[in-house]
Amino acid sequence: MYRYIFLFALLVSQLISADAIGKIKQIRNDVFVVRDDETLETEKGFELYAKDVIITGEQSKAKLVFNDKTTITIGKTSIFEIENYLFDKTKKSNAKFKAKYGFFSAVTGEIGKVAPDGFALKTKTATIGVRGTAFEGEVSPKSENVQCTQGTIAVSAKGKTIILNEGEKLEIKEELFSPDVEFIGEIFHIDGIAFIINSGKTFVASIGHQLRPKEQLITSYNSTVKLVLIDGTDLELHRNSGFSADYRDGGEEITVLKGAITVKTPKNRDDIKVGQTVFVRNGEFKVK
Repeated sequence: MYRYIFLFALLVSQLISADAIGKIKQIRNDVFVVRDDETLETEKGFELYAKDVIITGEQSKAKLVFNDKTTITIGKTSIFEIENYLFDKTKKSNAKFKAKYGFFSAVTGEIGKVAPDGFALKTKTATIGVRGTAFEGEVSPKSENVQCTQGTIAVSAKGKTIILNEGEKLEIKEELFSPDVEFIGEIFHIDGIAFIINSGKTFVASIGHQLRPKEQLITSYNSTVKLVLIDGTDLELHRNSGFSADYRDGGEEITVLKGAITVKTPKNRDDIKVGQTVFVRNGEFKVK
């Protein structure tokens, strides 16, 4: 009887171990793992699983090594989360981490080679992607910063990406990723009379007018307007119609206020009616 109990316990232990995605290779002082609302004490060799949150105390440090040989070092008084992890040696592999607080450094392993787009480390403001590289950074209540120590990293937020090469540093600020466009489209044809509304002021639209974020474009009962957005998408504003335009998340957001508009790209075409919003980016659009 005891023999069967022992064999069952061994089998369960092997199954659990098979699901482990990495382990704590080195440890100094107090390091804890929060798993399923339970806080666990750790030691060298402690196995890690997806969704684990690693917390270090004062004067503490932990070095995590994952199955693909990716290495993450966490400094003192830090919080680091393993959001997701899969390594099957194919392009489906992925590693998603989040540095919530404190110091971190990373050296990518096989995932950075076989599936570089599958590796991402988030901070409060941005997401860091890699191309087989090493980098480090720190997150605090007042600031975030990152430095590329080898290779190249891409720091992205709100549809905008900043590239850092070896030795380059970046203080991550939300305003860095604010849209830097002054206009989102240009009128190239008017049949009849159309109007622009900007900050409560109304004036007659003209060919060549560059439509700015927050502006409204309105046609009269017998007029139409054609314009091209900054990504090359064509819009046609039908008779007695109007829309408001904005720029967000790296693309143009068009909300139909009355009537209808036609959105046309090299790939598709659709009529958007009053009350609908279409988001356009890189020659593709999606109706919300």
